[in-house]
Amino acid sequence: MKFIIYLVLITGSLFAQDSLFWFDMNTVRDPLPKTPKVLDKIFGTSQLGVLDSLKNAHISTKDGFRLQMVETSLVDEANLNLRKFREALSDSVYMIFEAPFYKIRYGNFVTKKEAEIEKLKLNREGYQDIWIVRSRIEQINYPSE
Repeated sequence: MKFIIYLVLITGSLFAQDSLFWFDMNTVRDPLPKTPKVLDKIFGTSQLGVLDSLKNAHISTKDGFRLQMVETSLVDEANLNLRKFREALSDSVYMIFEAPFYKIRYGNFVTKKEAEIEKLKLNREGYQDIWIVRSRIEQINYPSE
């Protein structure tokens, strides 16, 4: 009987240990970084405040305009154009599916005039067959300090 109790106690203590119980943090060579080192190297200072403000930013949508670059029923063609425009253009590029078409749209313009100016600029750069469409656009609201 004592043997069974002893066996239960030993077995229970083996399974009760945490999986990292044996790991000693004092043996780790590199301490955990306080901030993302990539951002610190780029900007030369700690970016915790910037990251916190980005985390607290609220993205809302409102009525506006976008430039429609492509309309196709082929998903492969839509994905190819999406990658091409994301590499070439500076603002946001979106792929929207409205059956049966995939639509590649560009930008977040509050007024139609802003969209027209950007359309003319893109026409001069060689992008043709672009048209302005009414759309819900993204607007980032940062918390006031």
